[in-house]
Amino acid sequence: MLVIPQILVDFTNEIKYNVSMDANLIFGDNTSYYSKKSDPEDIVRLLNYGVQHIGVGILFLDSNRKCVYANKHAFSMFHSEEDPEVIGNLFYEWMNGLGIAQTAASWCRVYSNGDKERLYRVRFRSIIDTDGILIGYMYTIQNLSDLVENSTGEQYRLTHDELTGLYNREGFNEGARELLKKANKPYLLLYSNIKDFKLFNQLFGIDKGNDILLNIGDMILQHVREDDIYGRINGDHFAMCIPKDRFDERGFKKLVREIANRVTSKTYSLHMQVGVYEVRDPYMDIALMCDRAYMACKSIKKDGVCEIAWYSDEMLVNALLEKEVLSSFDFAIINKQFGIYLQPQVHSDGTVFGAEALARWLHPENGVIQPAVFIDVLERADLIYKLDRYIWELAAAQLAAWKGTDMEGLSVSVNVSPKDLYYLDIKREFTDLVNQYNIDPHLLNIEITETAVTSDVSKCSKLILDLQSSGFVVEIDDFGSGYSSLNMLKDINADVLKIDMGFLRKTDNLQRAQVILNYTIDMAHELGMGVITEGVETKEQLDFLMGMGCKMFQGFYYDMPMPVESFEDKYRGKLSKQVTEEKDHEF
Repeated sequence: MLVIPQILVDFTNEIKYNVSMDANLIFGDNTSYYSKKSDPEDIVRLLNYGVQHIGVGILFLDSNRKCVYANKHAFSMFHSEEDPEVIGNLFYEWMNGLGIAQTAASWCRVYSNGDKERLYRVRFRSIIDTDGILIGYMYTIQNLSDLVENSTGEQYRLTHDELTGLYNREGFNEGARELLKKANKPYLLLYSNIKDFKLFNQLFGIDKGNDILLNIGDMILQHVREDDIYGRINGDHFAMCIPKDRFDERGFKKLVREIANRVTSKTYSLHMQVGVYEVRDPYMDIALMCDRAYMACKSIKKDGVCEIAWYSDEMLVNALLEKEVLSSFDFAIINKQFGIYLQPQVHSDGTVFGAEALARWLHPENGVIQPAVFIDVLERADLIYKLDRYIWELAAAQLAAWKGTDMEGLSVSVNVSPKDLYYLDIKREFTDLVNQYNIDPHLLNIEITETAVTSDVSKCSKLILDLQSSGFVVEIDDFGSGYSSLNMLKDINADVLKIDMGFLRKTDNLQRAQVILNYTIDMAHELGMGVITEGVETKEQLDFLMGMGCKMFQGFYYDMPMPVESFEDKYRGKLSKQVTEEKDHEF
């Protein structure tokens, strides 16, 4: 058996000029690969001849990454004079222009020379000697142009993604199927999703989106091995099939953070979700494995740069439920199956000054479906704006129905989801509702989450001022849930802060959290904002908050969300003096 020896890299210049060398010096411990009876110079000449006529371009680099040898095919492919330094420079100029790292394991890109464009596939290998010492590098370059331009390229076009050069869905499924058939150890299937990528394309354009996809594709190529299977399955979804013992969560997250640093800007932050499915049956349909890994993706709730979740059978049950929600949603909207429940907002004495409108799915067969079942599903499917707009109208209609009754003057707060800010003209939506139902805008309070505000402070600051100038009361919901809450208050002039008691429950250092909460309440009052504390569940919490100066509350201690009729029956006659006498809602 005759192979190109690893140590050949260090001596390729001498080989080119047929300088004789000692066989052991050239081959080291690889002497089993050649006939020991042969003349070393003859072997070197044969190796050189084979490399020159192998049919692919080959570049050998020394340990300092200086090109020391290239075969004739490589010179021809790059239209270079036969000087290793010249072709090395041409090759690196091409790589740098594409933004491809010098250690990318495999990649496929177009090389332009004059009026011609050629499609080259490049593979990279580090060359290590028997002592584990790096002695050089090798690139092999295959010309795929003829393959993809004529009828013999049909299979390539069917199995490869045009943008990244990776496998497409068909190619990945076929490659993974063949890999797992021969596998003799546990494998994992990884499936990635970029959160809100569809929205990113709508806002910033396809070219910007493609740039992110190319960065991800290059990251994959730089860190896979020859026998791994990987591809771009669809849109922003990538998949990999790799041995379980080589998957390092911490290292994977580090790689994603490196990509995020390249593409993150003032207007966009990359959030990648990765689902992991452990292959139990290597003969299972690859598409089903991808589906299960994607279920793990969709189970992720956090917004980190890279979040990883492993598939469990419970996710399959949730996926079926999600499918049912999405297939029924439009029908439910059309047939008015969604309604509002009202949770009272009260003063410490229990008198009511307003309520928060919360969505409930009033299913004709399954009864009342809680928002935890469908809100996240609609968020992920970018359909939440349809539900929110529907709930806003129900709230406006309810305020109109209370006019001239004992309930007149109560305010109703409605939620604005972060994605609503992108899909809807918020000011126009609420102004149209006020005009349509002839209601006081001061009573239709608008809750915007702190997360939505901090995602684009300047945009939200302008929106809040516009809403306030039209007479609406604006509340910042979930204040304190983020890490830039205080900084946000410099630029956001809201009417009310809503602080969730979960702020205290989420920490092990209760005393420090109480100090922060106390100063936050004082600061809000100093800035002319009211404070509603929600999530109040006990008398002890109420007394504690009152001692800090809180005057408005919402939570189970007072009441749970309830149907409108129940709310009216229970709180008619219990309206605060602020509602019955002043009705001005000055906080």
